[in-house]
Amino acid sequence: MGYNILGVTPGHNGSIALVSNGKLIFYLEEERLSRVKKDANPLKTLFFLLQKYKIDEIVLCGAGCQSVKLVRTRKDLYYSIVKKFNTKAKFYNYEDHHHLTHVASSFYTSGFQKSLGVVIDAQGSNFNYKGETIFENSSLFYCEHPNNINPIHKIYLSNSISYSTKQEKITPFFSIAKIYEGVSNYLKYPEEEGKTMGLSSYGKSNSLILDFLKDGIINPKYYTHEKTYGSIYPKMKFPKNIPPKDIAWEIQNKSQQIVGDYIEKGIKETGLKQVCCSGGYFLNCVANYYLVKRFPDIDFYFDPISHDGGTSIGAALYRWYKHSQDKSIRPRKNLYNGFKYSNKDLKKIIKKYL
Repeated sequence: MGYNILGVTPGHNGSIALVSNGKLIFYLEEERLSRVKKDANPLKTLFFLLQKYKIDEIVLCGAGCQSVKLVRTRKDLYYSIVKKFNTKAKFYNYEDHHHLTHVASSFYTSGFQKSLGVVIDAQGSNFNYKGETIFENSSLFYCEHPNNINPIHKIYLSNSISYSTKQEKITPFFSIAKIYEGVSNYLKYPEEEGKTMGLSSYGKSNSLILDFLKDGIINPKYYTHEKTYGSIYPKMKFPKNIPPKDIAWEIQNKSQQIVGDYIEKGIKETGLKQVCCSGGYFLNCVANYYLVKRFPDIDFYFDPISHDGGTSIGAALYRWYKHSQDKSIRPRKNLYNGFKYSNKDLKKIIKKYL
C-alpha cells in the first residue's frame, strides 16, 4: 500500500496533498469541492482521502492562520480526525515553517539536484523576537537532495526593530509582495493581484510617483500602517490625479527589479545556476518573464502552485525525504493531481447533458 503522508494546509487556499512512497499522487484545494472561494477548511478532501488510503503521517502547515482546536480537548481538528481512522498515525506540525514548506514544494518538484530556493510572499510565519512579533517576508535557501534545505538569508517584518546580519534582516518595512497587495487593494482589486499585473501593461512611468519605492523600501508618504487579524499591512494613498494604470506600472516594474536584485544576491553567494521560486509573488508571470530575460544563464523553475495552497505539497514531500533519505528525484510532469475519471465515468457524465 505504500507509506502515505498527508500535507494539510488550513487557512486561505486550504488544501491537502498526498505523498505515497515519495510520489505526489493527489493534491486538491478545498474550494474545488465546497465551491467556496479560498475555502480555509479542507475537510471534504480529508474525509475522501481517509476513506481511500491508510494514512501513516499527517503534516500540518499553516497558511497565515492557526488550525482549528477542538473546544473540549484542545487537540488539533485534523489530527483528531485522522486518529479516528488510524490510531497509529504520526502527527507533525510545520506551522512555524511556512517558507520552508514553500521552498520544499518548488525544489522537490523541480527536478534539480541542487538549487537556490527563493520565497517571496506577503507574509509567512511569525516569531517572537525581544518581546515583539516579527513576520517572515522573503527568504533564500540552499537546497540539495535528499534533505538539505537550509536558509542562507531571511528578511522579517517588524513594527519597529531594525537589525541586520549577513544571514538575516529585521526591518519595519514591508515585503515587496505585501506592497503589491496593498496597491492592488488601493486599485479596488482586493485579492486580485493578477488584475494589477494586467493593468500595468497599459501604464507608463509617471514623474509624480518616481519616489514611490527606493532600494526596496516604500516611501512613508504613500501609506499608513493598518492592522487586521493580528497582521500588519500598508494602506496605500496616492495623489488623485495619477491614472491607476500608471500606479500599476510603477509597482510592477519596481517590484520585479527588487525581486531580481534579491535573487542576484543569492546567486552571487551560492554560485548556483538553478533557481527555484515559490511564494505568492511568483504567480506574477510578467515578473517571471522579466527574471528569465534578466538572467539568461540561469535555469529557473517557477512553482506552478506558488500560492499558500502549495505548501501542503512541500510539507508532505519534505517530511518524506526527511523520513526516508530517499535519493530519488521526481520532477513534476503535470498538474493533474486531483480526481481521476475513467472513460466510462466521463461518458456517463456527458450523457447527462445530451
